[in-house]
Amino acid sequence: MAGLANLVGRVSGLLREIVFASVFGAGMLADAYNAAFRIPGLLRELLAEGSLSNVFVPLFAETSEKGGLKQAWVLANALLGALLLILGLVTLLFLVFAEPFVLLVASGFPDDKVALTAWLTRLLAPFLAGLSVASLFGGMLNVRGKFFLPALAPSILNLFVIVACLGQEQWTAWTGTPGIGAVAFAATLSGLCTAAVQYPALKRDGFRFRPTFVKHPSFPRILKFVSAALVGIVVVQFNLLVETQMASHMGGDGPVSYLIYGFRLVQLPQGIVASSVAVASLATLSVLLARKDRVGARDTLSHALELNSFLCIPAAVGLYLLAAPLITLIFERGAFSPEDTAATAGVLRMYAVATLGICTYRILLPTFFALQDPYTPMKLSLVVMAAKVPVALFLVHTMGLGLNGLPLSHAVTVTAEVVAMLWVLHGRMGGWAPGFWGQQLRILAAATIMGGSVQALGAHAQGLGTVFVCAIGGAVYGAASLALGVRASRSVMDKIKRRLLPPPPPAHLD
Repeated sequence: MAGLANLVGRVSGLLREIVFASVFGAGMLADAYNAAFRIPGLLRELLAEGSLSNVFVPLFAETSEKGGLKQAWVLANALLGALLLILGLVTLLFLVFAEPFVLLVASGFPDDKVALTAWLTRLLAPFLAGLSVASLFGGMLNVRGKFFLPALAPSILNLFVIVACLGQEQWTAWTGTPGIGAVAFAATLSGLCTAAVQYPALKRDGFRFRPTFVKHPSFPRILKFVSAALVGIVVVQFNLLVETQMASHMGGDGPVSYLIYGFRLVQLPQGIVASSVAVASLATLSVLLARKDRVGARDTLSHALELNSFLCIPAAVGLYLLAAPLITLIFERGAFSPEDTAATAGVLRMYAVATLGICTYRILLPTFFALQDPYTPMKLSLVVMAAKVPVALFLVHTMGLGLNGLPLSHAVTVTAEVVAMLWVLHGRMGGWAPGFWGQQLRILAAATIMGGSVQALGAHAQGLGTVFVCAIGGAVYGAASLALGVRASRSVMDKIKRRLLPPPPPAHLD
């Protein structure tokens, strides 16, 4: 169900980008909004969808297992109290120092573009608060075995933004300000609503939203882990800042938006596959490790990585081979021109190379937190940060790749980091489940066969023909996976059969 909810979220997210691109294209308004949205992203991965949740979920699961659910609720309200104080301060900083934040993200913007981006930043300032509380609520629901609602909640953002894009002319008529402001205001409102829709499910489980402002015994442990995680998040945001800053200095309107649009398609496998697999595996790993079941934890992680590879590798191949027709089909309408399509397709091809690394990182990072070790990913992140700028400059300037060198530098650094994390986890988990690496090779072979069929049909991929080529490629990949004995393919087929076929009749009792 979590995968279905993530699918709804990512499909609605794609529809959001289609509508946004049609209305605003890749010009000044789109660049300004995309840069402004990066600013709450500076802390989003720490306070909302990333490390705080990764630290809190294992601790909440452990407290629930050992101290009972009532003690777990006490921990949650204590953390909410501290979090709300921090979020209030962060929101105030965004409101007061919007211009310096814009220069931190995109100093290459001209003055009028900086002013527009700063105004949008102020409208987006409360967005982080709502999203952070929603993430904490979602983590508690996941530990309670409820994955659907937290995974579905992000669809609210997509719905609000779509409505705002369609109503942007009315916003201008009512407020006398640019229509892009409606999108920023809608995003902020969606963050608060995302938290609100999850609360009733927690309330039914016995939770009451009563933030406390007293120190909890678990705070030193949380602070210790979050401090280490902060380094990793700073590095991730540093990498994004490097890409946005360098794009903002490439002249004209569009480069920042091309990066965003290209990355949106990579977020489909990341969101549908990696996010749902990571959420489920983190909750399961946390419980298994709290019970000291290392073998069960090893097998759970191995299965998660196999499923991730089974779904993400063919997605990466398809995104690379069909980049131009996919961008044409999805974005090229309204204000989004053929020139925008060509530039975005080049970016997408390079991000496609990073797809497997990005998705695998999403699964591996919370595994270290479940193992009570945030320090290893922190150290690896520092190495990546040191390498990011030289790698990006080499690819952009020395190799002459221009804008396309930025997503390729992302691919190089995240892949190297994931390889190191896998090596460390191999020792920590006592190896992988039997046949793990053999399964990875079989998945790669099946994706290669699929790639050959897509390449052969790619010349005919125009308009809706692109959908046909994708369907043929998916069918070829499924058949090749089954023929090669890929375990994940059999698991997926079994789940499909259980959903589509009626249950067997009950046995007759004599």
